[in-house]
Amino acid sequence: MASSRPYVSELSTIRGPLKEAGLERSQVPLTLMLLGKTGNGKSSLGNALLGCNESAEAPFQVKSGFVSCQEHEPRLEEGIIQERPVNIIDTPGVLDNVNDEQALDGICKAISLNPGGVTAFVIVLRADSRFTKEESKAVDQLQSLFGDKFWDHAICVFTHGDVALRGGQAAFESQLKIARQQVSNLDTILTKVGVRWLIVDCHNLGRSKLTEFVLMLDSVRSKNKGECYTNALFKEAQLRYAKANGPALLASLRKTKKELRELKKDYKQLQDTMSKQLLEEKIKALEGKMEGQETQIKTLQHDLTAAIKKAAKKSCELL
Repeated sequence: MASSRPYVSELSTIRGPLKEAGLERSQVPLTLMLLGKTGNGKSSLGNALLGCNESAEAPFQVKSGFVSCQEHEPRLEEGIIQERPVNIIDTPGVLDNVNDEQALDGICKAISLNPGGVTAFVIVLRADSRFTKEESKAVDQLQSLFGDKFWDHAICVFTHGDVALRGGQAAFESQLKIARQQVSNLDTILTKVGVRWLIVDCHNLGRSKLTEFVLMLDSVRSKNKGECYTNALFKEAQLRYAKANGPALLASLRKTKKELRELKKDYKQLQDTMSKQLLEEKIKALEGKMEGQETQIKTLQHDLTAAIKKAAKKSCELL
């Protein structure tokens, strides 16, 4: 049974606008940022797009569990896809953080790696497993961190196609349709990206899939008239986030300070060594939490003070 989605033909319609805008086959590197949870196949996809296997010499090292989150910073690698120069930014562990501040820090580091901005954000999901609550939270993080403009530059790639496509493309699309009805944030992603999604086997990424991938990138460039998602857009999104979340952050900080005062008061009254040790650990944890909250609030206040005007530069400035 043929695919229910006239995929390539729909994406191919962007070639005309690109040619008219002088953007067709441009030699300006396309910059991609891979986003997704550890284990979804970001690094494997990055290696496959660059034509590399997952050996020790591969640009992006594939590791499991918490190793990716803790030991690796976002990094950029250059390469060629279908005769097109590309910069690929991997973001190991960035969306594994339940802490919005840590996720923000990781994204800041990643987006600053290429001063020219990001052509396309590649949301990487597994095609052979459930869409988890953590991934739903990651979708919310993407929206709050990058703002609405994020979706104009977003595409979606499902990995582990060797497993998910055993029943064929049409069967996978049928399963995906059911999943979208049951999981609102998965439906949000696919509604926002429209036809700009595909499913791949990172161990066998053939020429036809690479062609579809490049067509998706060109679709993004056409939609945005060749403009990248820059640091200026990112800062504007942070400002909106600050205005929306500032009051809640201040309330949370006041609550933490109150808890800390009460714990220190109880600590002074305790005589039992074991109980005092437990309280010391709680006090230390709360002090760390309070320090993080204060840092986040100072950052938001600084951003609000230096608010970006609508006529902000389109070039990327490091955070």
